[in-house]
Amino acid sequence: MTSLNSLHDALSPLLSPVHPSFPFAPIDVVGAMRLSSVINWIATGVFDPQPVGKGKKGTKKDRASIWQELAGLMIVVFGGETFLAMCTGSTPSWLVTPNIAVLFCAIHTLQTRTPLVHLLPTRPSLPLELLLSIPDAIGRTLLLTRFSILPLLRPSSTLPATSISLILVPFILAVPFASIAFSTFNFFSPQLKLTTPVELKSKGWMLVDTWCPLFISPLFLTLIGPVQGWDYGLGWKENEAVVFCMVVLWGCFTGRAIYNFGYRREQWLEMLGVGGQKKKTE
Repeated sequence: MTSLNSLHDALSPLLSPVHPSFPFAPIDVVGAMRLSSVINWIATGVFDPQPVGKGKKGTKKDRASIWQELAGLMIVVFGGETFLAMCTGSTPSWLVTPNIAVLFCAIHTLQTRTPLVHLLPTRPSLPLELLLSIPDAIGRTLLLTRFSILPLLRPSSTLPATSISLILVPFILAVPFASIAFSTFNFFSPQLKLTTPVELKSKGWMLVDTWCPLFISPLFLTLIGPVQGWDYGLGWKENEAVVFCMVVLWGCFTGRAIYNFGYRREQWLEMLGVGGQKKKTE
């Protein structure tokens, strides 16, 4: 447990605001840049199937307006929280303090509508995804534990802490509204169109981003429990459980990166810079 506490202490600078005049933690900035990059890939058609008969470049894809993309971005970031606030009669955080909303919108505008867009990776790759699996795991774990479960355990919570709410609330914050923005209404395409959510398509519930909330939340509760609404557990401290969940989720995201971009031998050779040499000798 000492090692977990030490790792949490080492991560503390990433989780704390940089300065009173810049009230954002580094992990917030990295998260905003990461989400903006993914949206940019989708908006520019990186994941679209190549048209039959076209070359590798094909034709340049039209993209949605900045306002439409920002609307989709806000749905991803605040949709779940706003839905829960409406259900409980409370005020969502973005109406109380719009700092995070301003940060995400400003970064997306700078990254995609200024010359800074040329500094963005044009498409995902194995080295990039392996590197970003670390901040992805940190940010997602905080959302699924410290920002969702722990508020339910406070006496001031407007929702009762039950076994259902303790699992359902993190899921609502992480999955449904991101699905609405990315696939159900295609907010990052020029024309909004209603389609079947990816999660409801064949093997959709195998997506890591979909099932990890249903896995990490019970794991975290079992580590810190017994608590209200969760009658069994190991009695770990909050910081220890959060870091352990980060490590587990980092393993999941690393596995996803390898499965998507690097499980073939030639992909690893290319990443290590020996792919070209191998081709010359053949």
